[in-house]
Amino acid sequence: MVTLSYSLFAQLEISKENSEEEKDLMVIEPLPNAHSEVFILANWSKTTRELIPNTGIFEGELGERANETGIDTWSFGIGIRNEINRFLSWEGGLSLLKNGEEYLYKELDSSYKYVNTYSYIGMPIKLLFTYGDKFKLIAGAGVVPQMFVGLKTKTSWTNSKNVNESEEVKVKSGYNSFVVSGVFNLGGQVSLGQKLSLNIIPEYRLQLNSSFVSIDKFKHFGRSFGVNMGLSYKI
Repeated sequence: MVTLSYSLFAQLEISKENSEEEKDLMVIEPLPNAHSEVFILANWSKTTRELIPNTGIFEGELGERANETGIDTWSFGIGIRNEINRFLSWEGGLSLLKNGEEYLYKELDSSYKYVNTYSYIGMPIKLLFTYGDKFKLIAGAGVVPQMFVGLKTKTSWTNSKNVNESEEVKVKSGYNSFVVSGVFNLGGQVSLGQKLSLNIIPEYRLQLNSSFVSIDKFKHFGRSFGVNMGLSYKI
């Protein structure tokens, strides 16, 4: 009887200790010095596109469009970044995004050039890995839903009489009203004080669905590689 009583008492004690350990594991400690920050940025990018013929009855040939090259563009944005834990943060914002292409044809006595610039309102959502304090490494990825604003085409030419002419056309119809891009970042943040920081974060963005409507001759996917430069403020 004494042996049995001791065994039962030992089991009850072990069970109580295990219960206390489980309670301790369930306690989630708040993140020390967790903060949010708002930011503004300007983005310079070298942009280009992937242009491929459509399939089926709408298929077309690239022709001279195969000779298009990329252009440099500026984009702008605002947003908020919030810490999840010591190494992870999420980021969301609102941006004016641009990408495009250009074409140039030259002969001895004439030339022809056009520049296409596509504009979008984007809402980037990213998950970021962060490391550091005064200098913080930032790496992450996300998606950017984009609403089409318009296409601006600027055309210029010189005729055989050496007369220069140009025209600019803006259109909003005939293009996909909504596209989605994937985005990747790797850069850093330098503290300028208790609240203010400088952000320099290179970015690669690639469009996942076509800029053109489904009945167009081609499928068009914007691409850009550049750098986000801006300031952030802790709140």
